[in-house]
Amino acid sequence: MHPVHGFRARLRPSLIGLLAAAGFAATVLAATPEATPATGPSWLDKLGRNFDRSSLGRVGALGPNEQDPEFSAPAPKDGSWLRDGFNARGADLFRFTCRSCHGAGGRGMPPEILPLVNLVRATSAELQRQQGADSANTAADRARLADKLLHHQISAGGRSMPSFALLVDDESEALLAYLERLAAIPDPKHNDRMHVVPVDRVGELIVKGTCQTCHEASAATGKRPRESPIPPLSGMTASHSAQAFVAGARHRGQAGLKGKGPEVTYLRDHELEAAYFYLTAYPPH
Repeated sequence: MHPVHGFRARLRPSLIGLLAAAGFAATVLAATPEATPATGPSWLDKLGRNFDRSSLGRVGALGPNEQDPEFSAPAPKDGSWLRDGFNARGADLFRFTCRSCHGAGGRGMPPEILPLVNLVRATSAELQRQQGADSANTAADRARLADKLLHHQISAGGRSMPSFALLVDDESEALLAYLERLAAIPDPKHNDRMHVVPVDRVGELIVKGTCQTCHEASAATGKRPRESPIPPLSGMTASHSAQAFVAGARHRGQAGLKGKGPEVTYLRDHELEAAYFYLTAYPPH
């Protein structure tokens, strides 16, 4: 297992400046893993899909909110998250990296986005037995194979799913524990512990796990036409304040950024601010 994340040993001066401007001194914690900038095209562009004809990145706010707040870490009550980082559990990691495509209940949008809960339920030996495995050994073997396939899907990606190899062991463990709870399997194997995650890491997970589904990192390295209505991530923080960035993401077309993108109302304001700080400190290219 990797140790709990902290700020990089050498934070970019721009992030330290943002924290200082907010009235906080940066607390330097253990630097594992180091955040890296977003690079390259969007996932839509990599797949050659059109935003208007795809469900990728647009499912997170559809339907009822099936994420029970009991399983998320409590939101910070003040600005201490700028200094101390965030408390996060598996449900929070799910919101940062999975929900935009798989939805609150993990059901996806078939046939383009397959249900995530089905993959997780297959990892349960008890459910394999209930579904007709002819022996306990057969059920356990099927569950182990499904577990390997699920880990491979997360680390390497799939037909319509990007790789989430950026997740380290502790993050994957908490995320898998939440997915087991979401899939209601009777024999869970993973532990959903609270983790302290620094601002830059939360921002990185949100940008790479949610925003880059539709937004290319930079127009210089992207593949889409110049006239695309989906702006690149690069330059967003230069042209918009943190307040406008958050407003645009949460209330599309009402304030801040303009456009027809999905509203990420399931992300908290301070989490979106973390994404803004990350984009400022680690300029996409």
